[in-house]
Amino acid sequence: MSNLSFIILAICVIFLSQTGLAYAHFFGATKNIDNYQVIFSPSPSTPIAGDNSTSLNFSVLENNTNIYNIYSALVVTDKQSGDIVGQVPYKIQEFSDINIPYSFNDTGDYVVTLQTRIAGDEKYQATPLVASFDISVGNQLIPFDELMLFYIAPATAAVAGIAIYLHSKKKL
Repeated sequence: MSNLSFIILAICVIFLSQTGLAYAHFFGATKNIDNYQVIFSPSPSTPIAGDNSTSLNFSVLENNTNIYNIYSALVVTDKQSGDIVGQVPYKIQEFSDINIPYSFNDTGDYVVTLQTRIAGDEKYQATPLVASFDISVGNQLIPFDELMLFYIAPATAAVAGIAIYLHSKKKL
């Protein structure tokens, strides 16, 4: 393998590991509460008002491992006024990587609060584990993460492919 091919391969591996495409759990903002970690990773990273394809993704982990059969609810509040703008009632989750579809009606700053009851945990079975995260909702046309995934990454791969081809033909 030539040096140029090795460098291009290394760049691709670094890019994939930084974008989170090579991991199993959600990765994002993390709150540590006792032995638990609650991770929040919305998709897209900056939701668009009125878009019904927004997904609020959470991982609830105990000592960095999944928990099974938890009950989770979601409360969405306006950050400025504190008014509740949306709720998702408690639902059993077999696996602690949770995906909650949600549509924000208006642009602005919000707080999403995941409430989780954990069976078998004396403290968090009756009183929920509560983790709150800030999120901003915009009206941009293409969110940054989608721009990277659908435009920048393929363009980079095309340039890398052309460079490898030209290098193999001894024209670069």
